Amino acid sequence: MKWRLLGDVGLWAALSFLVLGESGARNDPYWFRAVCIAVLALAVATRRRWPLAALAVVSWTEIIILVVSFGTTNGVQIALVPAVSILSYLAGKRETQLKHFVLLCTLSLLLMLVLALPRGQATEAVLTWLLMLLMALLLVVLPWLIGRYRAQQALLATAGWERAERIEREQRMEIDQERLRERSRIAEDMHDSVGHELSLIALRAAALELDPSLPEKHRLAAGELREAAATATERLGEIVGVLREQDAPTMPHDETVRALVDRAAASGLAVELTEQVDDVLAPMVDRAVHRVVQESLTNASKHAPGATVTVSVTTHEDDVLVSVVDTGASRPAAAPPGGRGLDGLRERVRLAGGSLTAGPRPGGGFEVAATMPRAGGRPGPPTAAVERATVRRSARRGLITAIAAPVLLGAVVGAVALGYYLVAGYSAILRPAQYDGLTVGQSEEEVAKVLPPMQMVDPPAEGYVPPDGWSCQYYRPAAPFTSNYVYRLCFADGALVAKAVVQSGSVPPTPVGNG
Repeated sequence: MKWRLLGDVGLWAALSFLVLGESGARNDPYWFRAVCIAVLALAVATRRRWPLAALAVVSWTEIIILVVSFGTTNGVQIALVPAVSILSYLAGKRETQLKHFVLLCTLSLLLMLVLALPRGQATEAVLTWLLMLLMALLLVVLPWLIGRYRAQQALLATAGWERAERIEREQRMEIDQERLRERSRIAEDMHDSVGHELSLIALRAAALELDPSLPEKHRLAAGELREAAATATERLGEIVGVLREQDAPTMPHDETVRALVDRAAASGLAVELTEQVDDVLAPMVDRAVHRVVQESLTNASKHAPGATVTVSVTTHEDDVLVSVVDTGASRPAAAPPGGRGLDGLRERVRLAGGSLTAGPRPGGGFEVAATMPRAGGRPGPPTAAVERATVRRSARRGLITAIAAPVLLGAVVGAVALGYYLVAGYSAILRPAQYDGLTVGQSEEEVAKVLPPMQMVDPPAEGYVPPDGWSCQYYRPAAPFTSNYVYRLCFADGALVAKAVVQSGSVPPTPVGNG
């Protein structure tokens, strides 16, 4: 609070110094200086709580000064203009709403136009208003946009860093979750691998149990072996549920699908493989393909004894397709249906970026089909670096908008003002021959017949003060920007009482007019 108060006092002192310096050079009255300093004090004191109100107080004070000063020999006091620009910048930085700022600017420009119209001809007032509009764009709108850009830049930077930190936290959580999923996959791998081997043991035991060449006691032993393998498979599933919550070492897997199918066929399963793989698959996809085939063969041996199984692995341009189809059980299955193996298989395929379907076939049997991208994986969330780069790009676009918007609008206003000035200038041309034909004493009605439709909107500030009752008008001898003199005609009591050639540039006029 102390440093904030010192900053406000310092800002008020700096702006007041400009006012006192200019007013002292002009010998302005002390009450005028006191009013300006009081207005600055009020604006600085309220700039944080009511930034637009502080800007309005100083702006309207400067508008009144401009309107009163125009057309006089005292010049225009501009000491409050820096305060207007600074307060406009601070109002933009305080994130004032755009509609309120536009409303304030509109009311200020209308106030200036209303106050300026009674003090001169309409054409001059409109041209002055257009010029003031152009100056307002440069001295008020542009600082406000820059302040708003700085506020948005700070807001974007803060939000960007907060979001980047949140993303990093989410990524750490995702890593922890991935560890848990990996533990679950390890447990599933144990279930799949060991369960697959137990299923093959049970399959061989079933074959021995049905072999008529063996003695009865050997066939009974084979049956007991088959039942023990089935029981071991169920116990393994229960143990896997406990191991999912514990750390376990990962085992590298290098068995191919061809070796897996050959081993299952050697165990007595009727299985055929169709493999059309034209390139090496991503490690995650290759392992997922192996697990799909392994789990499907295990399920076929347990739930579809005596079935013929067809395995197909085919790669396309971007995808790999895996299909395992069995013809259905030819004898009763010994193992009850479980379902946990397929659920784990779906999760593994999903993590590889693919999808898996499994279900009975219309003609009998069961089919497992999986489709995965050859590259594998899913796109992760944007990293903190990417997020920060996005914030910086947004800030740069905001800066370009903050500068380009007032420049473009100023160019349009400048073009309109120049066009208006040219139209008014060409409508105020009194040719030298016409001027020479005018004589002092002519009636105003006769003189009006040769005068152009408009007077000059920017007569020279020659400091000429006509006598009481005189009304003076100024006209150009040629197009705008082509001469260094103008004509002055003065009327009184309905007659032309004086005519003169008046210098309008830095070079003395060359023609000689009739006085």
